[in-house]
Order: sequence, then C-alpha cells, then structure tokens
Amino acid sequence: MSKRAVNLLRNMAVPVLHNADNPIKGARQNVIALSSETKTLTAADSGAVVVMAGTACTVTLPAVASGLNFKFFANTAAAHVMDGGAAVIEGVIYDNSNGATIARNAATNETSLTLVNAAIGDHWEVVSDGTSWLLHGWLNQTPTLA
Repeated sequence: MSKRAVNLLRNMAVPVLHNADNPIKGARQNVIALSSETKTLTAADSGAVVVMAGTACTVTLPAVASGLNFKFFANTAAAHVMDGGAAVIEGVIYDNSNGATIARNAATNETSLTLVNAAIGDHWEVVSDGTSWLLHGWLNQTPTLA
C-alpha cells in the first residue's frame, strides 16, 4: 500500500468519543436482572435483555413507540408476567407442551403474558410497531394470555 493511501486511511479513521453522552450501542446489550420483583420498563431501557429470576416477577412495558424492543428470559421456573401496559400484545408463542409436542399459540389483542409451568431458558421478545407490541417466543408450556 502506498504512503499516500496509508495517510488517507489514517485521516479517515476519526475516533469516536465514548462516554455517558455518546454510548456505543450494539457492542453489548443492557441486562436488567430481576429477582421476585415488579418493574416498569421505560423507553430508555429499549434493547435490554430482561432476566426474570426468583419467585414470579412482573414487568410492565412502556408506552408503545416504533422500534422499542425487549428480550425476556426466565431464569427460574416461576409464573413470571409481562404486562403490555396500555397497548395490546400480538404475535405468536411456540411451546413444547411440557415435552409432549410443539404447539403454536397466537396472541391477538392480548394485554399480558403469564408463564405456566415455566422452565429455565424460556424466552420471548417484543418489538413495538408504534401501535402495539409484536411478540415472538419459545416456552416450555402454553402461557396464559389475557
């Protein structure tokens, strides 16, 4: 590579200031670890992985806004709850019917999801389209959708 090309590349490599005002997004996800508690998420929490442990945790989603998203993991076999707040939850959950067979469960105009016979590792995610929360996940058993 010529000296001129090296200098050109060096000049193009502008350092990015990384601090509290300019965090690097995407390098690591924020983890919100809960243990037997209730938590209301905010838009600033978007992109976080929510790990629910202890006895049943309840998490309330923030008001919908296009692009907000969260991933949830059960770290204990408890009846954890995700509440859609003022918005509806729509989408699909797959479960293995407690080891018997794979089932597809549609969520239509629901407001909450409660794990039933949960297993460590049950996981689901929600993404907002600005109107509702779109749901997709894999669970041990069919959840209660209300």
